[in-house]
Amino acid sequence: MRIKKLVIYGYGKWIDAEFDLSSSIQVIQGQNEAGKSTLMSFIHSILFGFPTRHSSALRYEPKESSRYGGKVILDDDRFGEVTIERVNGKVTGDVTVTLEDGTEGDERLLDTILHKKNRSFYEQIYSFDLKGVEETKDMNREQFNRFFLSVGSFGNEQFLKQADQYKQKASQLFKPTGRKPKVNQLYRSLKKQKEQLSKAKEKNETYIIRVKDKETVDAEMDQLEKELKQKRGESDLLNHHLKHIETIEELNRLKREIDQYPDRSLPEDGLIQLNHINRQLEEMREQTKALHEKQNALQDKYRPSKELLVYQENEEAVDQLTGKWDQLELKADSIRELKQQITLLEQQTFEFKLREGLSLQDDLPEDLTSDSRGHVQLIDQSMNRLDQEEKESNEKIERLKLKIEYNEEQIDSIEQTLWPLSTFKAVEAEEKQKRTPDTPKVSERKAVILITSAALLLAVLALVLQNWFPLTGVFLLAAVWIIRARRKVKALNHREPEYDISKYYYQKKLRQQWKDTLASTDSLQQQIGEEKDSQNKIRQEKEEYAASFSEWKSVHRYPEHYSLTAVMSSMEKMSAIRKVERQQRELSERVSEQITELDKELRQNAFTCTIYEDEQDPLTVFSEARKRLRQIEQDKRLQQAYIKETEKIQNAVLYFVQQEKEQNKLKHKLYEQASVKNEEAFVRAYHTLEEKDEKIRRYEHLSSTIDVSEQALALSAEDVKNKLMELSESAEELESRYKEKARRSVELSYEIKELEEGGTYSELLQKYENEKSIYQDAADQWSAYKIASSLIERTLNNAKANQLPQTIALAEKYFSSLTSGDYPSILMDYDEFFVIDRNGKKWAAEELSRGTVEPLYAAIRLAFVVSFKDTVRFPVIIDDSFVNVDEARKNKLYDLLNEICQSVQVIYFTFDSTITDYVPESHVLKLN
Repeated sequence: MRIKKLVIYGYGKWIDAEFDLSSSIQVIQGQNEAGKSTLMSFIHSILFGFPTRHSSALRYEPKESSRYGGKVILDDDRFGEVTIERVNGKVTGDVTVTLEDGTEGDERLLDTILHKKNRSFYEQIYSFDLKGVEETKDMNREQFNRFFLSVGSFGNEQFLKQADQYKQKASQLFKPTGRKPKVNQLYRSLKKQKEQLSKAKEKNETYIIRVKDKETVDAEMDQLEKELKQKRGESDLLNHHLKHIETIEELNRLKREIDQYPDRSLPEDGLIQLNHINRQLEEMREQTKALHEKQNALQDKYRPSKELLVYQENEEAVDQLTGKWDQLELKADSIRELKQQITLLEQQTFEFKLREGLSLQDDLPEDLTSDSRGHVQLIDQSMNRLDQEEKESNEKIERLKLKIEYNEEQIDSIEQTLWPLSTFKAVEAEEKQKRTPDTPKVSERKAVILITSAALLLAVLALVLQNWFPLTGVFLLAAVWIIRARRKVKALNHREPEYDISKYYYQKKLRQQWKDTLASTDSLQQQIGEEKDSQNKIRQEKEEYAASFSEWKSVHRYPEHYSLTAVMSSMEKMSAIRKVERQQRELSERVSEQITELDKELRQNAFTCTIYEDEQDPLTVFSEARKRLRQIEQDKRLQQAYIKETEKIQNAVLYFVQQEKEQNKLKHKLYEQASVKNEEAFVRAYHTLEEKDEKIRRYEHLSSTIDVSEQALALSAEDVKNKLMELSESAEELESRYKEKARRSVELSYEIKELEEGGTYSELLQKYENEKSIYQDAADQWSAYKIASSLIERTLNNAKANQLPQTIALAEKYFSSLTSGDYPSILMDYDEFFVIDRNGKKWAAEELSRGTVEPLYAAIRLAFVVSFKDTVRFPVIIDDSFVNVDEARKNKLYDLLNEICQSVQVIYFTFDSTITDYVPESHVLKLN
């Protein structure tokens, strides 16, 4: 079981708090009043219930919250993740248990999860502080044994409770020194009545005689009953013997066979010694064989080489060659150096041709004259001039194109704003009409003049004719016409135009700008055409120069792809490479001379002549000669090494031969001890001994399965049957005598009864017998309780007989480690603990210092926890129990806790801020 998380609704100072305790060792560190004891009490309360209000334990009811309780989330090997929630309710709170699969339960499910253990059990072993550690010394051996019985297996605690109940009931019936128990009172009353009865019996001598006679008869009956019981027991044994007759016969057969084996003394580990010797001999033979194979391999490896054989044939020539080898070496080095220089020069020429694009097979172009150089330079200058002109022309065309592009963008922008041409023309015409000066007034004036003239003419006619009516009518008509005309002109003069005059002028300006931009674009296009014509002339001129340059390259053997720039830049390089070629030819001539000299020297030597059979190049012959000379020197050294290796192998072979003789002597010594002559007989002797031991083990096993005496083993089946018949006859006789005595006892009892019924004595006797019956019933009841209690504890003790010594041994291991071996042993007497130091001196617990006694009791507690981790695996909760130990022992205590937490979770409360020196900081929860 491992606690993962604490969720506190309200408990003491903690309100709505959560704590993660999922580590195998979880340290909760904080100063005084930080809430450590509250957290420890919270775990106890959630698991086992809140303390009752009448309990001495603190309930830690929150003062600032109405919620009381919380939950503990833990991992259990049987149920997975379990959530135990306890809130305020009945006496110890209302608990809800939720399993990983969603199953919910109450106190009964919690009782199952906690293995039916209560708070007292948990606090006695798994949860302790400094005071709790010291309380361990108050437990004596009997209490420890009872603890083992309670924790040993599930259900034992119920049996122990039942045993305690039986003991309590027995104590209520009888106590050795008690006065009030029922049996004690009945015993005193019965004793008093017996004294009174004895006095009454003395008054009747006949009664006494009859009683004595009856006692004699009863004694004889008891004796007969014992003899009859003995006969029946012997008969049962013989019947048991007869029932297991086959096993007994096998035992007899095994005994005879065991007795027939020779009483031979063999070495205890003789076969092991023999096998060891045989393995040694086999290894020696294998190693000797390996040495012979190694010798053969050396012969193959160091077989004389072809070079060494040639050396042996031409030893004098080799010595001569070695004498002037330095001179030849210098000459060969000189040739190689010259060849290397030639190779470098060839590489330079090759790289130049490759880089310049020249043919690798053809010679370099010829050296140029001053006229040729001048012609090339003139072409180069002309081409550069034409390139510059062409470049400038291209740049000018690009600038013109940019201007055209700009104009086109302007035109597009203007056209988006321009009115349609028809609209513009209409507005323009209307505007021109408006700009014609006083046109309506002239018309009006003409009409007035005409009307006035007509009026004057009519007036003259009226004067002449002396008739004014026509003149008046004409004047009226004229007046009406003039008024209407004036109104029409006035209306015409006051009509609003359909457009904004400012927009018209803006459109007029835009249209003019549009025309100017189109004209500018046409001009720019014309300039581009002129520039392109100029470029065509430049290209024609460049082509003429290129044709002239191509003809020049053909004449002077330059590659066709060479440009003017390449030709100009390669002139100096060509001169340098021509010098390289001349130097290369000179070096080649020197190499040829030196190779001829070296060849002459080598051909004069008989040893090197053998190499000329395969090679013709002097340098190659020289290198091969050097290689063979080195091989010869190496072969010489190898021959010396071969001689040394051979000597080593021979010495090793002799060593193993001697060792083989020693092992054979040991083997024959074993044969002598076993009184045999060879290995086969030696092994057979051990096999015979094994057969004998096997039969002895079989004999002992069969003997343990049946309860038969040595004398009975000698009886055959027929002897047993005869013996049974004799016992049966004897039993019948004893039974007949017993019946006769029983009849006599009844007669005497009747006579005694008649005497007792004569008066006071019979009343006293009746009362005495009644009291005796009541006393016997109470005594029987007391015996039943005592026997039942004893049987329960003895049965459980037998099941857990070795657990306490094992736990004490584990505690000794822990305590010895904690004290660096100063106290290697722990002794537990009936009432107290003792420790034994390394000098063998015994110390009582109260004689030890606090720095020693605290680790002692901690070791005992932790030993209990570890001993029963396979049965009950509760988290161990410790509250600052090691404040009096020094740093060395504290370090070992923390090491012990780190070891225990591998199997049992440890939750450690402490105020010690140095805890991170012993436990990883990730496992430390700090409280503010």
